[in-house]
Amino acid sequence: MKPLNMPAFLRLKANGAGKPKRFQILAYSGGTLNVEGFVHPVVVDLAGLETPNAIPILIDHTKTVEATLGLTDNIRNDGKALTLSGVVTGQSATALQVLAQSAAGHTWQASIGAMVIESEEIAAGQTATANGQTFVGPVTIARRSVLRETSVLPMGADSSTTVNLAASARRFLKGAAAMVFEDWLMSLGLDVSTLTPEAVAVLQTAYAAVSQAPAAAAAAVAPVAAAVPVAPVIPPPVSAGANAVTIEARLNEERKLQAAMIRKSGEIQAKAFGFPNIAATAIEQDWSIEKVELEVMKAKQIQAMGARTTSFGGAQSAAENLPQVLEAAMCVTRKIKNVEKQFDDKTLQAAHSQFKRGIGLQQMMLMAAAANGMSMTPGMRVTAGNLREVLTYSCGSGQQLQAAFTAISLPGILSNVANKELLDGYMEEDQVWREIAQTKSVSDFKTVTSYRMLDNMKYEKLGPGGVIKHGTISEESYTRQVDTYAKMFSLTRQDIINDDLGAFDDLRNRIGRGAASKLNDLFWTTFLGNLATIFTATRTNYITGATTNLGTDGVGLGLGVKGWRQRTSPAADGAKRMSGSPKFVLVPPELETIAEQLYVARNLAAVKVSDANIYSGRYQPIVANQLSDSSISGYSTTAWYLFGDKAAGSPVVVSFLNGQETPTVENADADFNTLGIQFRGYHDFGCDLGEYLNALMSKGAA
Repeated sequence: MKPLNMPAFLRLKANGAGKPKRFQILAYSGGTLNVEGFVHPVVVDLAGLETPNAIPILIDHTKTVEATLGLTDNIRNDGKALTLSGVVTGQSATALQVLAQSAAGHTWQASIGAMVIESEEIAAGQTATANGQTFVGPVTIARRSVLRETSVLPMGADSSTTVNLAASARRFLKGAAAMVFEDWLMSLGLDVSTLTPEAVAVLQTAYAAVSQAPAAAAAAVAPVAAAVPVAPVIPPPVSAGANAVTIEARLNEERKLQAAMIRKSGEIQAKAFGFPNIAATAIEQDWSIEKVELEVMKAKQIQAMGARTTSFGGAQSAAENLPQVLEAAMCVTRKIKNVEKQFDDKTLQAAHSQFKRGIGLQQMMLMAAAANGMSMTPGMRVTAGNLREVLTYSCGSGQQLQAAFTAISLPGILSNVANKELLDGYMEEDQVWREIAQTKSVSDFKTVTSYRMLDNMKYEKLGPGGVIKHGTISEESYTRQVDTYAKMFSLTRQDIINDDLGAFDDLRNRIGRGAASKLNDLFWTTFLGNLATIFTATRTNYITGATTNLGTDGVGLGLGVKGWRQRTSPAADGAKRMSGSPKFVLVPPELETIAEQLYVARNLAAVKVSDANIYSGRYQPIVANQLSDSSISGYSTTAWYLFGDKAAGSPVVVSFLNGQETPTVENADADFNTLGIQFRGYHDFGCDLGEYLNALMSKGAA
């Protein structure tokens, strides 16, 4: 795309009688705004609005030199309204039209352009305060934002805004005496000697329009002097004394307008070839040719980066499933496990077609930034110089109030990928505790009391009178509670500039595996640290002695099974033996070989039938490294355990908040202090003592 070089129609003097004009703008009165892309009305909290030393004044939010009207030199924010003042610096045909229409009496309104940093959603019926006003939901309040620009336009989102331009020209409209063309230009702060022929033609048309109104009350209208060698625009013919435009002149003017519209529509369609939605919107909203070229350039930039785009309302959006395609491409690049189960075939095929060599971190960030309105150039990369701007646009903080539709949510994509990385790392860590522990859910962080139901509920024969006897229940209780465990992770400034997706390795290892490691530590510390409470001779779930070793002859295992069958429950009607059989034998690594032999061997000595192994295939071994870890209180290299089906209970219960058994990355935020992207990994869980009667411990060697 060639640069847009438009001729400068106007040069303003810096001092003297023709010094540049000033403006004063009531930019925002603190009320609600209807902003494209936001579901509910928007309120900009002026208390949280950051304002730079100076901002540009644009025309219709168009970020081009041609659409720049001026620059502020004073910004006043009193917490209730925002007012701006400064100098008119625009020298383009577009800026010239604004000055001319203002001179003709048109009252312009203003519209602020701001980046939303933090926002608050107020639900329907709820109230919130900002700018000294109370607002009733539904409404969105931008609690923190940064003022980037303010635009003048025929109709603003805040109808109470005003723009004061070319005050001397307005006084001329109210006066009784008419000015000649040169004097009228001087009242606007313009020097006729610096104007191009095109500029003079535009201004003569405006002068002819504004001078006809006072002409009816004046004795005569002074003729326009030809100050420069140009062909002046001939005013419409008027009748002598009545100042009425003839029917023929009106028809001619109408034909000219229609011809101009047709020519402009054709030019728009030519500029927007291949982008029919842009062309339709441009014709409907009477965009300038410069704006059409800019929107087409944005659309082509996104296409060049691998995104299929559509355009509507002047904002580009990715194809409907583009975020999923980007997420799938990143998961494939990162070699996330089971990716084919997490995305449909169409999405995976699109990811492969568009990103055959994988996708990079910078590529994804730039695509998101471009889709959200950032201007791009071919071959652009993320550097130290543009990193803050790329983060602003690619992350949610870059939302623009005047066009707040976000095509691609980079935080959402990165969070989803981070969750998958987190889960991979979490599942790579030891999960032995799951084979023997009972898991339960809690709804909050309060202490929950659970009960062991030790009862006399055996059915009895119904008597002749048909009266059903009540069972008796006694209770033993235990408590459960969860806490939050969390860790931060960042894609640093260096990672982004180096385009290093390998930084996600830390997410998998430090945050994902770190969560599993913490849960492992808590479970086994709770289990081994409470052996003397869980397993006792009184509770009939503990055996000891030299012969209780888990020996190759199977004697120790036999004593354990015997002890299991002799367990008694402190029931309401007296102790009675428990039912059920053990399913698992839990051993430290030192007893792994013996436990495996007892489980798989058909006979013990492999020499005669009398040595047949009666335990073969009956008690599945579970090996836990933590059982003999000397750093954990209660460790042993000889102790072993029998467990029943965990559905009937477990000595240690693991509780998860709302049943969420895996960790979560809640969000990914741009950190503008360190110029990086942060991830917050967290997991809510707890380990507490539970049902002791569904397990038996053998001390092993004395």
